[in-house]
Amino acid sequence: MFTWVIRDFKSLQDRRVQSEEFNVDGCTWSLLVYPNGKEGGNYLSASLLVSNFQDLPPGWWITTTFSLCIETNSRYRRRVLAASEKCFDANNPSWGKIYWLHRRELNRFLVNGDLKIVAQVEVLNKSTHEEIDLDYEHC
Repeated sequence: MFTWVIRDFKSLQDRRVQSEEFNVDGCTWSLLVYPNGKEGGNYLSASLLVSNFQDLPPGWWITTTFSLCIETNSRYRRRVLAASEKCFDANNPSWGKIYWLHRRELNRFLVNGDLKIVAQVEVLNKSTHEEIDLDYEHC
């Protein structure tokens, strides 16, 4: 489990913010948040990213189940792709939700202005250097 607290979230001016990297079963991940939506607009977007995907060998793939949750001190909680199985590869190094949370709902999920996102990632299977077959699509 990885927890990321984005301080003073509403003051962010960045188009995209990225968490520090974290490791699960030998795979390096980070979270991406688009405060004003990945495609612009009034929605918060979020995704899980294979951080070092550009350094991985051609044909790599990682199959996971993962969930992303906004956690608060109250009863409100939002979940993205709850226990959803996804295959990450060079064509899809990140998975998430473009329209996760409407901006007008955001205040209910901030705690003292901070946004807390918890990622749970389980690696189900992944390619090894010996297994990579460029003619076979795993995802």
